Amino acid sequence: MNLDLEQSAPLRRRGPRPEGNDDAMPMIPPPPPGLPPRHPLQLMKRTAIMGGTLYAMHDISLFHNIIHSPEIKHEWFKIGLASSIAIMAIKAYLELYQGKKNKKKVEYENFRAATHASIVLILIAWISFHKSLSPLYGGFKTMLIMIGFGFGVLLQAALMIPVWGQNFLSFVILTFFLQQYK
Repeated sequence: MNLDLEQSAPLRRRGPRPEGNDDAMPMIPPPPPGLPPRHPLQLMKRTAIMGGTLYAMHDISLFHNIIHSPEIKHEWFKIGLASSIAIMAIKAYLELYQGKKNKKKVEYENFRAATHASIVLILIAWISFHKSLSPLYGGFKTMLIMIGFGFGVLLQAALMIPVWGQNFLSFVILTFFLQQYK
């Protein structure tokens, strides 16, 4: 039997043979394709997505309208802000105190109640921000704003910034926004 090196490369990724069945051989999956998360092109892509989203929000005067427009339902917006602050507090508690200080693994099995509370708070924030912004922007545009902010700003920032930086920035930004918003 002649062994060709090009044909034997996949053998290195094979796991141990299962007992009794010679045909079924589990394969160890190859590493994911693409660039590593901290590659400069990935960072530029995320920065471009965030910049484009923030420019679109600036173009429709979102921040100005939230602060000054009488058509915004400010009581609903305050409920959304309060639930966002509560989500940030749960996140900081789990990641920094339980994860770093107490060395617990932050996963669903260890923190079911906190996970369910976060899901409920996210739902409350989503509904309250929608009810707040929809009188001015309408239902569809409000959904686009919320999806754009969630994907274009929050998710991209979470992928770029380490956990300690996320918690610090969210504290500073929410404190500034609470001071501006009356």
